[in-house]
Amino acid sequence: MDGEVWKKPPPDKYKCNFDASFSSTQNKVGICFYIRDENNIFVFAKSECFSPIIKVGTGEALGMLFSMLWSKELRLMNVDFKLDSKNVVSKFHNFGEDHSDL
Repeated sequence: MDGEVWKKPPPDKYKCNFDASFSSTQNKVGICFYIRDENNIFVFAKSECFSPIIKVGTGEALGMLFSMLWSKELRLMNVDFKLDSKNVVSKFHNFGEDHSDL
């Protein structure tokens, strides 16, 4: 989100930021992830790229899934996830039935 300042996670937690990018000319989706500790020190980074291109919301949702799986693979259990897709965040926190693509 524009103008938002990074906020550190609580002690003994990590923060994972991620974002998806979309290239219609290359027919690809790229997702970048990075993890920082409570002192804003860079710990890990990773990127994924795949095709064909997909809807933006679906790409952002996959970014969330991939970052959660990656954190589990790294055996990091105390992770806060940060993304800029308000739609994906609200659907993630909605415990009702959802028939959307997400």
